[in-house]
Amino acid sequence: MSHEIVNTLRAKSLVRIVGNSATLITLSDLSKDSRETIQQAIIAQASGVTDGVWRIYRGNNTSGELVLELPSVSNFVFYDLDSSLANSATSNVYVTNSGTAGTLILQLSKVATYSPALEGM
Repeated sequence: MSHEIVNTLRAKSLVRIVGNSATLITLSDLSKDSRETIQQAIIAQASGVTDGVWRIYRGNNTSGELVLELPSVSNFVFYDLDSSLANSATSNVYVTNSGTAGTLILQLSKVATYSPALEGM
């Protein structure tokens, strides 16, 4: 599965996943650079299209906690509802697609520490 991660310092990360095989996104993958250490990643938005079902787990594989299934065409904007999916937020994110094709966009809010502390930003 092909994927791309766009990270912004002190802001959300955007993940684009295309295809039908499994993708592991580690917390460290969400770091903009060496100044940012990610402690948690919270799902703020999930939008996808597939001819199967997107499944999002917290952990390193499908034995982790299943937190979201997205069939066909889906768009969930959790932060508009003043909510998010924070299940096991300190765990990695593992994504599968049971279909033959599709695209998934995840927006992840991050909790991080910074070195130096980046005061005044």
